[in-house]
Amino acid sequence: MAAKSFKQMIKDGELRRADAMKARLEDLHEEPGFNLRAENEDLEQSIAELAEFIYQGGQVPPLEVRPREEGGMWVVDGHRRRRAYLKLDAEKRLPRDPKDKQAWIAITAFAGNDAERVLRVITSQEGRKLTQLELAEGYKRLVAFGWSNEQIAKKMGRTRQHVDQVMLIGNANTDVQRMVASGEVAATTAAKAVRQHGEKAGKVLGEKLKQVQAAGGSKVTPKTIREPQVPRALLDEMHKLCKSISDSFPSQVRAAIGEGAEVVTLTMKASQLEKLIDLVRSAEDSLATD
Repeated sequence: MAAKSFKQMIKDGELRRADAMKARLEDLHEEPGFNLRAENEDLEQSIAELAEFIYQGGQVPPLEVRPREEGGMWVVDGHRRRRAYLKLDAEKRLPRDPKDKQAWIAITAFAGNDAERVLRVITSQEGRKLTQLELAEGYKRLVAFGWSNEQIAKKMGRTRQHVDQVMLIGNANTDVQRMVASGEVAATTAAKAVRQHGEKAGKVLGEKLKQVQAAGGSKVTPKTIREPQVPRALLDEMHKLCKSISDSFPSQVRAAIGEGAEVVTLTMKASQLEKLIDLVRSAEDSLATD
């Protein structure tokens, strides 16, 4: 059965239209699995705050909806607003029309395909930003519609690097995602760990978290997971010395190496060898004390 058009709903008295369309609250439905937001206490608190804002006279945009085959409308954008209206109605704090005793909610028609509906949810965010995991779920849905990371970045007005990082977290193992969701590690830090350690990222982050907690902290930071590094100046000096040694190789030695010789005899200055040993020791010391 095809869904009724908005024009037909207005004709049948299911919608009202003056300067804007209005629908009965009971006809506004949330499509199962469509909303990106995680169901948790934070979401419930934000809905309660939004409901109070509306009750105190705060202005919110109309809900964006599309026709529903079973009757009524699916909410495309405005899931928190709908729930705030339902909360106020349950508390008998939402005004009802004195004639028909119905709660009429301002709506606007959404125009777009299935992928564009997902994009609308991602870009709207109703004044409350999506978490990195919620955003990742939205991006993954767009990928399922055939969108590339470049297309997503362009539509979102973000960089390709941003999309890649969000997708990295969205596809990470559940132990990593659990730590991100709990706030024990920032998404950017988790993404760095996944790049460095792959499947073992969750284990590495978990061990780092134990160390942080033992020291009185509560969150893994970029500094916590930073791997020891040889200073760039030391690396540059080593490169310069190695190039100098390489350039001093006689042509016959180079030819022998090129032909696959397993053993060659070299003569080098003792000062060069001594300096190379010193640089290696300095590099080892920097890795041990970083």
